[in-house]
Amino acid sequence: MTLQYQLRSKLFEKIENRFWSPGSQIPSERELCDEYGVSRITVREVLKELVQEGYLVRKQGKGTFVSLPKFEHELSSTYSLSQEIEKEGLYSDFKILGFRRTNATSHLKKIFGLSDSDSLYEITRLRFIGDELFAWERAFTPCSLMEGAGEEQLQKEGLYFTIFRCSGLMAEEAEVEAEAVNCPDEIAQQLKIKKNTAVLHLTRVTTAQNRCIEYCESYIRSEKYKYKYKQILRKKAFYDGAYSDHTDGK
Repeated sequence: MTLQYQLRSKLFEKIENRFWSPGSQIPSERELCDEYGVSRITVREVLKELVQEGYLVRKQGKGTFVSLPKFEHELSSTYSLSQEIEKEGLYSDFKILGFRRTNATSHLKKIFGLSDSDSLYEITRLRFIGDELFAWERAFTPCSLMEGAGEEQLQKEGLYFTIFRCSGLMAEEAEVEAEAVNCPDEIAQQLKIKKNTAVLHLTRVTTAQNRCIEYCESYIRSEKYKYKYKQILRKKAFYDGAYSDHTDGK
């Protein structure tokens, strides 16, 4: 085996076994040369391959880092992006960009079942995984569910726990729609991605005790996130001279 192949195998093993955790910085080229007794040309070629394959990412002026995993969320009645991130052993955080009281549009009045006198809180925020931007989110929730809450509490406890503290309602289920879109220019700038980059656009309606407590839209970097679903297959069963459909439970 060539030195390049041997070095790639050793570095890949460290990534797969999480000796280098996702999002962490790996040793410099010089340090890798000293550790494995190979030339800088060999190290550069191996790192170049791993970057092209998506296992590593170079950050200009900072160094080379282990790529964050592509998160999978199974389509079901429940939804929690934070839980999916935590499954990977990573830490997520968010930065509030805006928190204001606003009048509900006719669309949101219908979703929440509001009257003309009711108002909403609009919360805009950026979500991070480590120090890497991951998603832009804008959420709406009835002001009556968050009376007395402020931006400081939201930043510390998050939206769902703030709603629970103020109203006693804990998020139970969510209905999510997803589609691939070109990221709007203003949001692309905030996510620090190129204009017209393909992203995943999610709209989510979250309920508690059969009452809508949140409507949220998100733009998520599509190279970092994807949905999956399980399908129950049907098979044709020949019975008594006729076909009938039934599920096989697998």
